[in-house]
Amino acid sequence: MRAAIRATLLVALVCLGCSDPARDAIERGDEMLGEGRPEAAIAEYKLALRHRPDDPEVMVRLGHAYAVTGQIDGTLRYYVPLLASDTTYRDQIAADLVEAARAARDGGSRANMVRALAPLLSRGAGYVPADLRLAQARYLWEQADYERALPLYLSVLDQGVAVEIPVVTWFETGRAFEELGACGESLTYFSQYLQQAPQDATERGSAEWHYGNCLYRIAERNWEAGNGQATVANLDRLIALGVPRTLLDRAHYLKGEALLAGGQDAAALEQYLEVLRLNPARSGPLVPLAEERVRELRYR
Repeated sequence: MRAAIRATLLVALVCLGCSDPARDAIERGDEMLGEGRPEAAIAEYKLALRHRPDDPEVMVRLGHAYAVTGQIDGTLRYYVPLLASDTTYRDQIAADLVEAARAARDGGSRANMVRALAPLLSRGAGYVPADLRLAQARYLWEQADYERALPLYLSVLDQGVAVEIPVVTWFETGRAFEELGACGESLTYFSQYLQQAPQDATERGSAEWHYGNCLYRIAERNWEAGNGQATVANLDRLIALGVPRTLLDRAHYLKGEALLAGGQDAAALEQYLEVLRLNPARSGPLVPLAEERVRELRYR
């Protein structure tokens, strides 16, 4: 009898030795997830992870289950370290994070959209669909985070991505360049916006102002660099635009200086006279300078 009992216990111990609690928990979790019970699956996967710490097979299941529930924090908790250490599940992780980002955007939580996409964007914009790149760029732009927004705008605008691009994207890209101190680069994007936007577009007035402001700043740099031809060209664009109006007398005066330096006295005189026409009360700070130039040119 005792021998039989000992044999039974030995068999039981052998069976226990063959058991894999982590695998059992994974299988139960998979079954629960298939039944549409992600929260219960998460509990099983966490049990499996206690037996297999940092196991990619378990971590990817946990990240996926959290993604199914829309819990961004949980999703990132397991997916971020996995992306950094294992490329096996990269495509699945990317698909889950994109889906989570879309759900967050469509649900009105653009901050969560940004958080979901961050691990993918750190590996390259190509991992994120163009429409989500634009959505994230606009969110960052509205937060005045121009440095992070600009590469996203450019990845769509400058690479011929096949996606419907709102016209306002050109304006926002130009503003991002301008805010980052790159007025020269902004001109192309402001110009594209003004060519495409309807006359009654909400941002059109602002776009004209910023475009004209950048034209003047670039013209000043041209003048300081001794490039009179470029100075005149940019000032002509500003004068034709007529905005900002507060810069028009300065634009005419600087154009006069550039023309005068180039030996075009008659054309320069007309620019100085235009400064006076724009200041009928003769109160502007450029009036005395323009009057002096007029006297010099008329009585040479």
